[in-house]
Amino acid sequence: MDDVLMMYDLQWEDCHLKEYLQVGGYRITEMNIFDVELFKKNSIHKDIVLVICAEPSEYFDLCREIRACTQLPIMIISKTDDEWSKIMMFRSGADDYLAEPIQEMALIARIQAHIKQFRRLTRFFGYIKTRDLVIEALSRRVYINDIEVNLTFKEFDILLYMAQRPNSAVTREELYTAVWSQKLIQGYADTITTYIMRLRQKIEVDPDNPKYLETIWGVGYRFVL
Repeated sequence: MDDVLMMYDLQWEDCHLKEYLQVGGYRITEMNIFDVELFKKNSIHKDIVLVICAEPSEYFDLCREIRACTQLPIMIISKTDDEWSKIMMFRSGADDYLAEPIQEMALIARIQAHIKQFRRLTRFFGYIKTRDLVIEALSRRVYINDIEVNLTFKEFDILLYMAQRPNSAVTREELYTAVWSQKLIQGYADTITTYIMRLRQKIEVDPDNPKYLETIWGVGYRFVL
């Protein structure tokens, strides 16, 4: 489930977008548009930021502050379909701008497109999220449902290597050569099997029926994105 952070302008009296997005399968976190410090805490492990404001000209500086805090996609949703406001929001760091009347299906499509693009661009540079699993390559941290999971050095390297090649078959030989950086030795296949079992115990809800690390019989494994 993707996570949306919605920042509301108090002038926006009635907004049904939350309910619509929830029906569409998104998890919503709401907050006041002015609380940048709270934003820094709430933006962790989110997928996109929606800034919902009646008059966008009041929030150019805010958009710049948000962009300085995060690389997440920022979408502006406004009552004003003003060309100058759009240009200034894009210059302030926004990735998209929608004005009323808002077509819900188009909104969903654009949110999905921004999230997919962000994940493609960040996959090899340090941040991977799929369902309840988050992998932070630079800090070498892994989270399930925002709870950190303690992995060994090799466990993390195996998981990251596979996650950077989502939905692709990865052989045991490939994993061993990549993670151990040495030629194959006797018993390497058993070593990889043991590490995969340990990983499943730590990140899977049901290790016997894994949803992240699938076995491809006769080949190896696949990280399911």
